[in-house]
Amino acid sequence: MRNDSIERSVNDSMLTIADYILQMIEQTKRQQELDIKRLAVGDDLSLLNEEREEAEYELYYALIKERQPDLFKVKGDLVESFSVEKDKSFLQIFHKNGQFYGVYKHESQEAHKVTHDFQSKEEVLGSTLGTSEFEKFRGLSFFLSKDGKAFSLQYNKQFRLNLVKPYKTLSFYESIEQARSFVVKEELKTDPKLRIQSLRRTLEKYHIPSDLIGKTVTLNRISKDDEGIRISFEEAEKERNIRLPDLAEKWMERVRDNPRMRVAFDELIMDSCSIGEGFLAFYGMDINKELQTRQHDFEVISNAEGSYIGKLSGNGRVKKLSPYFFEEEAKKQLENLTKYIQLEIQNERYIDKESGPTIKFMGRSEKQ
Repeated sequence: MRNDSIERSVNDSMLTIADYILQMIEQTKRQQELDIKRLAVGDDLSLLNEEREEAEYELYYALIKERQPDLFKVKGDLVESFSVEKDKSFLQIFHKNGQFYGVYKHESQEAHKVTHDFQSKEEVLGSTLGTSEFEKFRGLSFFLSKDGKAFSLQYNKQFRLNLVKPYKTLSFYESIEQARSFVVKEELKTDPKLRIQSLRRTLEKYHIPSDLIGKTVTLNRISKDDEGIRISFEEAEKERNIRLPDLAEKWMERVRDNPRMRVAFDELIMDSCSIGEGFLAFYGMDINKELQTRQHDFEVISNAEGSYIGKLSGNGRVKKLSPYFFEEEAKKQLENLTKYIQLEIQNERYIDKESGPTIKFMGRSEKQ
């Protein structure tokens, strides 16, 4: 692996070159803000932490690619992989000749070592991240600290500089249950059915026809009076009128400059401040309701003990329904369970077993 002189060399290079590059980036950012007449003051002109971290890593990557090609000689057997950014980057543990070491792999870059050699996978994780306790949930990896809090590598990517810079984890969740709930909530935010449901509720509140959701209309006229904004438009060669409580001035200007402008109806109404705020309020309530009441699917959850099939509740807790398996076997067992449930539903015999007896799983690959 590395020796002290090489580490000092890379460190010194990073300190001098990184400062120069970051200064140049900040100067460019300042100039761009001046050009668009949105000059800020104080800390607003400095780079975001994430931007600094990415710039620092890109520089480090280029330096070790040139000066330490041995770090890119990744050999041995892959024994564990932890997602950093879902399906894009990973912290991987390799085993060779009785030694274990950590590797960082990004989809667009060559994998490179990020740790020294250790006697076990647990030592690699403990030395690098401060804990060897983890959970893999819906394609993401979370690590559990001794105080019960959890953190995700997605927001702790500075371990990539582990060989030359002390790594400090940042906890983002008070518990693993909170971390699971966060993942489900983020997925619900992109649920198209939930979005349309909330949009319909918002339009009903303002007495705006919801049958126009997802359609493209032609704006004919927009006028403003004491009662709000009056909009005349055509949809399927039929003229219609609606009123909005308010509307961004850009829409008024665009229609004045370009009569009979075609636009997505959703985009138009969401640019009304009142309607946009109303939608976000309904959307937040709908997401929280779904989070607490929906029947979540069975899913594979992995931790330091192995992989099992569990079912999530609204508070982020998981009911363990199977013994531990190796990960691939757990996925196969889940496929079998899904097929079984579908068949039972077709035969009108299925009853949700979340609160009932443990489901029996067949297989010879159980992890003891």
